[in-house]
Amino acid sequence: MIIDTISIISCIIITVLLVVSVVANPFFRKTDEADDSDTSNSVNDSDMPRLTVLVLANNNAQALDANLSIILTQDYAPGYEVIVVGEKGDLPTEEVVEQYAHRGHLYATYIPHRLLFMSKSKFAVALGVKAAHNEWIVMVNAECRPQSDVWLKTLASRMDSDANLVMGYSNYDSEARGYYRFARLRTMCYLLRRAVGSIAYRTNGTNIAFRRSEFIAQEGYRGNLQLVNGEYDFIINKYAQPGQTRVVTDEDAWIREDCPTPKQWHDRDICYAHIRKFLSRSTAPRILFNFDMTMMYANYAALAASIVLSAVSQRWILLAVTALYFVLTIVLRSLIARKVYVRFGEDIPAWRTVFYELSIVRRQLSTNIRYSRADQYDFTTHKL
Repeated sequence: MIIDTISIISCIIITVLLVVSVVANPFFRKTDEADDSDTSNSVNDSDMPRLTVLVLANNNAQALDANLSIILTQDYAPGYEVIVVGEKGDLPTEEVVEQYAHRGHLYATYIPHRLLFMSKSKFAVALGVKAAHNEWIVMVNAECRPQSDVWLKTLASRMDSDANLVMGYSNYDSEARGYYRFARLRTMCYLLRRAVGSIAYRTNGTNIAFRRSEFIAQEGYRGNLQLVNGEYDFIINKYAQPGQTRVVTDEDAWIREDCPTPKQWHDRDICYAHIRKFLSRSTAPRILFNFDMTMMYANYAALAASIVLSAVSQRWILLAVTALYFVLTIVLRSLIARKVYVRFGEDIPAWRTVFYELSIVRRQLSTNIRYSRADQYDFTTHKL
């Protein structure tokens, strides 16, 4: 057996890279402001505001019919109203609304079937905000299903006088592919951490609350109305202020979203590839993401090189150490991810974590290629 300078230096390098790559991981970082597991019970009902729940119908009457009853039967003593925003002429959506018309706190408003030079989804949000009677607005899609009857109460428990935004957790339901839920959770960890530690950048979820007065005072989506997508991202990006965004990760505040088709999944990634050009404060999140990915791949590359070097030169101790570190890398990354999976109720096999992580770059390259080939007019209402 050979223990020489090369073996020692190699061991030091792979040790440092192992430690750094495991720590440089969104699943390793804390995403909670504090232990908010019992937040809703620690705030008196009288201290919570009346709410407006804005539901974007999105021409999906089936999902609206399945989820509207859960939204309408929330246990929220201060009171709330629900405003469904649909498209004029969408008869199935109108029929669903009519079914629940006897609910005194349900209202509906409709956008024109044809709109020029502005996004339908953003116009729907603006119309819903204008129709709202309360300061705090909780926004969801018709495809979203609250996981608790105290969903509103849990979100509202963080709506203190200094807050202007609230971000809750949302992900696809259990029928969605494991990779879809993994990727969304991983990105959410970055975004929640950013909101807690600095100033919120955006959200990849559909479970947010914001102040009506600020939305109106700053003219809503002014500056990006022509972009077809990004109605949730731009609210967070435009209105976030240091220390004024509240993050709620309590299980009672979770939202589950209907399983997307592969096309919907890819379209969502491609749309983000376009709108991120218009989002402020994108540099720091990209640097952190790139650092994490670089450290992960550098660790695997160093381990592979060390295995080849030690095998060729018959440095068996170095080979044994490298093999041990390779196993440790997989085990540690899987265990760290599993803890987060359990925390957020995601039934994702821990052993798949490494494979999912290694496929991130390939997926991004695929998205960039799809985006480069896409018609840029698909992302904007300005066709001239």
